[in-house]
Order: sequence, then structure tokens, then C-alpha cells
Amino acid sequence: MKRFLLPILMLFIVPAFGQNLDNLLTQLKSDCATVSHNSATYFKKYVEENKLDSAKVILNYWESKCGNNREPVFRAKMLLALLKGEYNDSLTDQSTLNNVFNYKSRRDMIKYANYVNYDQYPSYYGNIGPGEEFDTFTQKTAIRLKDRYNQGTIEQLWCEFYGDNSDTLLSKIQSEEYFHTTLSKEYHKTVKKYLDLSEFHSAWIFGTWIPTGKLSTLGVHPDVGFMLGSKRKKMNYDLVMTIKFLKTANDYSAWRPKSDTAELTNHFLGAYIGFEVGRDLYARNGHELQLIGGVGFDMFDALEEDSTLNLEAASACSYNFNIGLGYRYYINDNLYIGLRAKYNLVDYTLKHVTELTGNTFSLQLVIGGVNNINRNDNLKSLKYKIRK
Repeated sequence: MKRFLLPILMLFIVPAFGQNLDNLLTQLKSDCATVSHNSATYFKKYVEENKLDSAKVILNYWESKCGNNREPVFRAKMLLALLKGEYNDSLTDQSTLNNVFNYKSRRDMIKYANYVNYDQYPSYYGNIGPGEEFDTFTQKTAIRLKDRYNQGTIEQLWCEFYGDNSDTLLSKIQSEEYFHTTLSKEYHKTVKKYLDLSEFHSAWIFGTWIPTGKLSTLGVHPDVGFMLGSKRKKMNYDLVMTIKFLKTANDYSAWRPKSDTAELTNHFLGAYIGFEVGRDLYARNGHELQLIGGVGFDMFDALEEDSTLNLEAASACSYNFNIGLGYRYYINDNLYIGLRAKYNLVDYTLKHVTELTGNTFSLQLVIGGVNNINRNDNLKSLKYKIRK
């Protein structure tokens, strides 16, 4: 009986095993590139035949296999919603701006016939070649849909973006008429992220040092130096160093250390180093008005060293508390020219080198710049007007 049972079982098992081998060895891999190509073809076909429900089925399958973060999938979803009159803000989220930039990059590749980026990163562009049938189809569809929606609506803005002008969306979304939309909120959230970044600040200072009270006998002196620091939103933080020089307008009395005898001198060489903080009171269209204040160390040399007579040098030293106003006009997004006016509280009598009392004014011309390459390049790509 066993001799007859084995051949009978083999008649059923071998064909079944052969069928499994066929499935195993001849089955095609379902990758995103293949799915994208075929889905784009059939999505286009069903939309042109006005079979929008079938197009929706294809789109859902495409999205399930490749994800909504693929720009062509997002574009198809937006256009289908616009075709069916079912657009709503839930279609946009935090990834929408990435899809906007992806599409703008695609349009640039087509415009300049430079497809290097796509050749290197096809998956980033959804495995849909720039300028192929799907791109032509979606552009014509968006242009046709544009007249269906009223001027100033978010729907028409999307039609314009995917149609004949992909350069205006980021500029227009900043206007008040779109503030209520999710796209505008996501845009300003992204802008704020970059605006919150600090910028490096540096500047040259050219000014005058003007003493008051009994100090005025020293006369006005040139005051030059520099600032290094940072600017973050409305706040400015700087280390400031300046030097004042030239002989005094009049002779004045000064005392050397451990000496009770005054000497007349017209020698003068001073320095200031301090930390200053500024806050923007007004900032618009390239103009900035700042309230500034600081604290530092101030001094000037009154008597030079005389090694022949074995006489020590003498310097008048003081604290410096200052407050004032600053103005900047930005020539471009980074470079500015400005003015600063400060009132300085000082007391040069602290070391008993001089008895001259009084405070000082500083009037300064400032030429400087602020920059953070990452911050400003991203804001420019968002078409956000940084200062101008």
C-alpha cells in the first residue's frame, strides 16, 4: 500500500511546490519609484476622465506606499481637493513648507534645465522626474482651476503657486488677508524660529569725547574704537573699547602717586572699556532707534613717566555709568551706519590724580554690521524682509 501512496502524494505536492517557486522567484518588488510612476500615470488618467473617486483611490494607495511627505503626493492631494471643492486647512501642517520649497526647487530645475539635484536625490523629489507628464498635467490643471476661486483666497493662491507663478506664495502669505490660514501660521512659526537666533555684531566707532563742569578745561577729544557682541531680537549686547587722544586745550594740575606737589600738564591719552546693552525702541524699514546703557572702566593718562627724575606716571581712573540713544540705518540686511549719543557719569578724582570734576558726553558715528549666515539665508529663502 505504501508503494502506491508515495507516488500519489508526489503528484499533488510537486506541482504545488512549483507554483510557490513561481510566486517566489518571479514576483516583482513593489518599490516607491515604481508605485510613484504608475500612480502618477493613473492619477492623471482618472482626473482627465473626470473620475475623481477613482483618482482618490489611486492617491490613497500612492500615499500609503510612499507617504504624504513626498511632494508629488502632496501636490496631487491639494489639486484633487481643489478640483472637488473640498480644500480645507487640515491639508496643511508643519511639513507643508518643505513641500513648497521642494516644488520651487523642481521648477528651478525645469527653468534652468539643470537636473543634477534630481539625478542625485530622486527620492527627495518623489521619484517623479522634473518636467515630465505629471508636472505638465498638474500645472495646466492649476491654471485652469485659478479662475474658479476668488482673488485673495488661499485656494487661488495654491492654484497660482502650482500654475503659472510659483514665486509669489511666500511673499503673499505674509499679508494680513491670509493670517487666519494654517499655512500662514506655519510660515510665521518658521520665520520666528530663525528670527530668534542671535546675530554676531561688530562695529567701528568714530566720535568725540566732550567733558562738562571743571573737566571742560581738558577740551573736546577724538574718540575711536570698536564694538563686539551680539544682537538677538530687540536686544543688543556689546563689549565696547575706545581710545581718546590729543593734548588738552588748557594746562591742568595733576599729582603723581605719593606726591603732594601738583604739576601742570597738557598730556592726555584716555581709554574706555565697558559692557553695554541696547534695546530697540523702533525697528522698521531699515531704521532702528535704540535705548542704550552700560557700565565700564574709564581713565586717562595725566603725567608721563620720567625715568631721568625717577618719576612715576599718573593716570586718572574712574567708573563709567552711561545711558543714551543710538540710531542705525541699514544699507542692506547686514551693513549699517549709525549715530550714538551717551551721557557718562564719571569721577576722575578717585585716585587723587586730578581735582577736576564733571561728567562727559560721547557723540559717535558708528559703521558696523550684524550677521548670522544660517539665520539670514533661511529668512531670505522664506522671502522674509529682514530689515529693508
